[in-house]
Amino acid sequence: MARPVLLDASSVLAWAYREPGADVVDAVLTQAFITAPNMAEVVSKLVREGVAGQEFATDLVSAGLTVAPLTWVHVRAIGQVQEAAQRLGSKHRLSLGDLCCLAFGSVERAEVLTADRLWGQLGLSIRVRTIRP
Repeated sequence: MARPVLLDASSVLAWAYREPGADVVDAVLTQAFITAPNMAEVVSKLVREGVAGQEFATDLVSAGLTVAPLTWVHVRAIGQVQEAAQRLGSKHRLSLGDLCCLAFGSVERAEVLTADRLWGQLGLSIRVRTIRP
């Protein structure tokens, strides 16, 4: 059985702007998940840039992207992710959205797609795949 695929905000934004790696996201978009905090980050970023973020998010959900809520078990896992980042030093600062995505991926044993190359160095027990070579 294939692992579920979890998209972070950077991968969805790369897809939206047709940046390098958009094709990787395109191949899984209609069967993937995104956490609610990451979708909120996508909407917020698009609105700041003058794009209809809410309509964009609605279209993604209509196309099959699932927005997953965080539960207490996901929130509890955030501390482990934060500790892993702190062990690597200050250059590995993670946003709240990053922490939510990685914690969700860890709990759900999902493959996480991101544009952030540093995530692979965290030593978490999840598969992190960068969308760009």
